[in-house]
Amino acid sequence: MHALSSHRFGPDSAEALASEALGRALGVVLLPRRLVLPDGTSLEVEGLDDDGAVVAQFVLNEGAVRSPLRNKIAADLFKLVWVASTVVPGARPVLCVSPTVASILSRRGWLPAAARDLGVALYVVTAPDGVRQLD
Repeated sequence: MHALSSHRFGPDSAEALASEALGRALGVVLLPRRLVLPDGTSLEVEGLDDDGAVVAQFVLNEGAVRSPLRNKIAADLFKLVWVASTVVPGARPVLCVSPTVASILSRRGWLPAAARDLGVALYVVTAPDGVRQLD
């Protein structure tokens, strides 16, 4: 597997600010990367440190909670579990979300249960420039 830099989001975007805050909290520098597998398959992750210790995705949507948002959360959870188990073995999978998305993940339901059971750490962005782990 090869890790290449990616320009997935701009330096002043919500994702860049959340990535910086999450990296600070975890003691790593997270950067968007394009990963290329030996068979040529490629994928992008929104945050990966140089040592492959942490892999992160960000769901920072605001507004109404609808099915497409739940589907995005589920897809990112699946992607994180796959990357951490197969592509970058041993990486800690982290999903970092907005307060709106955190409201979905703090309820009883299959998404937060799946994240917990599969070892995906959940963090929520806090104002003005921090993150905290969801319980």
